[in-house]
Amino acid sequence: MASIHAARNGVAPPTEYPLSYDLFYGLVCGLLVAGQGMPQPWSFIVLPFALGGLAGMVMWWRKKFGWWVSGYSPKRARWVAIGLAAVMIGLMGLSIYGRHVGPSWLFVVAGVLGFVAAIAGSRLWLHVWRRELAEGV
Repeated sequence: MASIHAARNGVAPPTEYPLSYDLFYGLVCGLLVAGQGMPQPWSFIVLPFALGGLAGMVMWWRKKFGWWVSGYSPKRARWVAIGLAAVMIGLMGLSIYGRHVGPSWLFVVAGVLGFVAAIAGSRLWLHVWRRELAEGV
């Protein structure tokens, strides 16, 4: 049992990571949400930047910490990731609704809400995952 605890402590997530990571994640997710409702050609231009930003964040994390955990892998934290994905999909729908029905600026509101939801969801996911690791679930 002691060796299990020692191994778990060796892969514990960082207790602190830069606030800029959360802000950039929020920015990328907000851009991904807002991009769906932007007028053409902006929606087409924004998508590769948002997806590239997410890929860059994964590469940065792996380089800095030496590991990466998919949001859907841990048992309990998975539900936070699924909930966040549902919120993001709903906000994308709101953004698209604004583009086709109006008001035309609704993509800005949806993007700001996506920014906030991404940061809150990221912090909640990490909290649940840390607790899950500590409990050995």
